[in-house]
Amino acid sequence: MAGAAGLRSMMVAVLAGTTMLTGIATAMAQATAPQQAQANSARQTLAIAPQPLDDALTAFSNATRIQVLVSGDLTRGVASPGARGIYSAEQALVALLAGTGLTYRYVDAVTVTLVPAPARAPSAAPAAAASGAAALALAPVTVFGAKTTTTLEDVTSSVGIVSQQDIERREIRDIRSSFRTMANVQDSDFNDAGFVIRGLNSEGLTPGGAPLASFYIDGVQQTVMGARRGARGLFDAQQVEVYRGPQSTLAGRAALAGAVYVKTKDPTYEYEAEAEGLVGNMDTRGGALMVNAPLVDNQAALRLTAEYQRSESEINYPTYSNFANYEDIFTDEYFTIRGKFLLEPDKFDDTRALVTYSYSEDAPALRDIAGPGLGFAFDEKRGDFNTPNFAEIRRGFVHNAGLEVTHDFSDSLMLTSHTGFTRSQTDRPSVNAGTPGETDITLGRFVQSLITQEFRLNYYGDRLDAVFGLYGSYQDDDNNYLRPNYFGASSDISQSTQETRNLAMFGEATYEFVPSWKFVLGGRVDYTDQDGTQFFSRNGVASTDFNYTVRETVLLPKIGIIKELGPDHSVGFTIQEGFRAGGAGLQRSTGQVYTFDPEYAWNYELSYKGRYLNNRLNVAANLFYVDYKDQQVETLATPGDFSSSSVVNAASSRAYGFEVEAQASLTRELTGFLSVGYVDTEFEDFDSASAGNLSGLPFPEAPEWSVALGALYEHRSGFFIGADAKYTDDFMARLGSAPQDTLSSYVTANAQVGYRYENWTATLFAENIFDKEYFLYNDNDIAATVGMPRFVGVKLNMKF
Repeated sequence: MAGAAGLRSMMVAVLAGTTMLTGIATAMAQATAPQQAQANSARQTLAIAPQPLDDALTAFSNATRIQVLVSGDLTRGVASPGARGIYSAEQALVALLAGTGLTYRYVDAVTVTLVPAPARAPSAAPAAAASGAAALALAPVTVFGAKTTTTLEDVTSSVGIVSQQDIERREIRDIRSSFRTMANVQDSDFNDAGFVIRGLNSEGLTPGGAPLASFYIDGVQQTVMGARRGARGLFDAQQVEVYRGPQSTLAGRAALAGAVYVKTKDPTYEYEAEAEGLVGNMDTRGGALMVNAPLVDNQAALRLTAEYQRSESEINYPTYSNFANYEDIFTDEYFTIRGKFLLEPDKFDDTRALVTYSYSEDAPALRDIAGPGLGFAFDEKRGDFNTPNFAEIRRGFVHNAGLEVTHDFSDSLMLTSHTGFTRSQTDRPSVNAGTPGETDITLGRFVQSLITQEFRLNYYGDRLDAVFGLYGSYQDDDNNYLRPNYFGASSDISQSTQETRNLAMFGEATYEFVPSWKFVLGGRVDYTDQDGTQFFSRNGVASTDFNYTVRETVLLPKIGIIKELGPDHSVGFTIQEGFRAGGAGLQRSTGQVYTFDPEYAWNYELSYKGRYLNNRLNVAANLFYVDYKDQQVETLATPGDFSSSSVVNAASSRAYGFEVEAQASLTRELTGFLSVGYVDTEFEDFDSASAGNLSGLPFPEAPEWSVALGALYEHRSGFFIGADAKYTDDFMARLGSAPQDTLSSYVTANAQVGYRYENWTATLFAENIFDKEYFLYNDNDIAATVGMPRFVGVKLNMKF
């Protein structure tokens, strides 16, 4: 009865929120409609490549029939980033002028003139002639991870965005740091785990299962190990996108919780280069370099990038100091090299090909420390609480390759082919491996390879937008470890393999059945075939040696409705199903093979997107309820005997909440953002193998409230100063020994101050500026994971 009452209360809250949100949005849309009536809001598909600005403006005029007046002195030597996607004329023009130092004003309904933008650095001239509205307007946001559209305002999902400007101006140096600006998104508690979206860890509640959220870099889906240790740096990145909630109808079996998409910059048809250097406390040093060159004018270009960073952790390991790998255990190090080749031949002017390759090495430092339960105070920050053979130093090596070919049959019909390949290898030697005289060591590695192919046909019409796609993938996993003298008593060898084949057909259509009302219908048919082996021997005698096969086919529907309240406001409601693939394993106590089924989730989501104050304020809000069924959990056939563990579909749960995110151009010098997230989670039925009965408790790593805000002031002299902060509510720790620990709420703050002059920028910045000490995990004060301490760095960046 209590559960039913809670559900009724939740539904009342959802209905009240829906009514309030729709009413507010309608009122504000009506209030701002007169201001937007003059806007050129007709939208069309554009495919304007990065190129000299003069050429891009010519392509814009040919496509939109809008004349652009501009002095040749303003555009000489200036490149445009291009505009590919669905845009109104104003949105396309803003996108084409991004980063050029120019803005526009209307002369009449079909003519605009370009003028210098209001200066935020001494290299730009004053713009007294520019209209205030155009000068202060926020640029339309292009999205790269959605398969149905390229503009954020047309996405009904809840999407957190970190743009190129955010990355550069807020000193967001790696992918997981980008979560600090987003609602209901956070990093996980330790290196061998994923990220958390709406209270769900991307790797789920069961170790070794299929992922709950997908992670893409330039369209290439990463393996689980590649997501943990891979191309984490954001130098020369264009955007980070986090899609919250199930995305399974378009993204497939690994997107029940959401998806993360990272887009790096493509080659342009201008010579350019960029270099930067970084130094900071914790013995931090790093550098990065980018070179871009046109190979054939407006037809072929190449972009090369390299990035490196190294620092040292403050965690102490005195008893490991004589081992060969001692320095590696407290050293945090990564580097990435990347090359991108763009081909747009004149003879095939409707075809575009982009080849991407990157190689990364990544070895993040551990943050685990011993507590009073092991005889240490947390302030000692002792990381050497394990015996050396269990203190592994893991380093990832990741190759990524992608080929994307697009062909425009017409202004409304586009074909995309994307081929991806990734190989991740994670070595796992113990800290004492390679030390003379040490035989009780651990050696091993995780190797995962994933090949994907997707064909996608997009149609953009006056009343109908649709996408249809075919997807196939093959993944090979090979994991092993060797303990040649395990505690001086045995020689252990373990190996597991798995081959996974996935085929899918998906589609989604949005149809405007009456003016301003749109109906959404989509679905996915997904087939998965898994074959695997597991082997374990001790002293040459095999105690585990078995094979398994799992096959499953699922149908995932999606339905929704969208109401456009005006040219800049819309409300949508969608219902869709998500799933996580099943699998198999071995119960060691009985030697019996077991299988487990997929887990499912139904997601009900209300969305709103709006632009206010002449496009100076963007607001996105989502209200959601998720019902999870058949969750995969670990159980014990014999209490206390972990060799009797198996994975079963034994849990059900629910989550509801909201996100509100806003970006504002407050003045010509001042911008800001605000993100507010709330998620209420509960296990309705969950009896865990090791953690006990968790029914009625929230999800681990699921803070109810998260609030982020920030501002950036850029003076026309070139001086700038910015700050941002995020509040994370208290939450239950990752499942450990009963009873479960609750971690206290915390606030981390960051600041940046610096000076820009012409092509160089000097920045002094601090992360966790107040040196707040906080825990991400605690197991009854036995061991804990501590958050990052204050970091202060100086960076010099030069662009040529």
